[in-house]
Amino acid sequence: MTEFLFIRHGEPDYTEIDKRKYKGFGNDLAPLTKNGIEQVKNLALSKELKDCNIIITSPYTRTMQTASILSKELNINMLVELDLMEWIPDLSYSYDDYSKVVKWRKQYDINNGKHINASDNWEEKESIQKRVKNVLKKYSNYSKVIVVTHGMVINTLTNVEKPEYAKIIKYSYTS
Repeated sequence: MTEFLFIRHGEPDYTEIDKRKYKGFGNDLAPLTKNGIEQVKNLALSKELKDCNIIITSPYTRTMQTASILSKELNINMLVELDLMEWIPDLSYSYDDYSKVVKWRKQYDINNGKHINASDNWEEKESIQKRVKNVLKKYSNYSKVIVVTHGMVINTLTNVEKPEYAKIIKYSYTS
């Protein structure tokens, strides 16, 4: 059985994103703060990560930066997996106001990740689980895999309510 070590990215820095007034998926370009970088460097010292075979990561800047630091510090190859991305708050990919994302997230939480209204257009919990498990299945031939992704993705698979930045959460994959 493969052991997956989920790691939420380090603390992100939205300063430049906010200055530039990026909207929608522009938020996904945020890098790590200096503190976030240190969080990840400290995490790389963890004995739990020493015998991992590979790092797979979401394609967002904050996760790729986290995975890059781990890859360098641990001397482990890293691969980007599109389907490790964060929850999709608008399946039409057209939102431009973060307050809408907050509203949709509340609906998601209240309804346990299931659409209740015909107008709901956010990604359901079952969809997140399916896409992430499809990625994990590709790596089930390894003994230990680091998965750098997002809090909501980690919560969906592990039920850890609010995963902390740059912390390890163990997950055993079963198909």
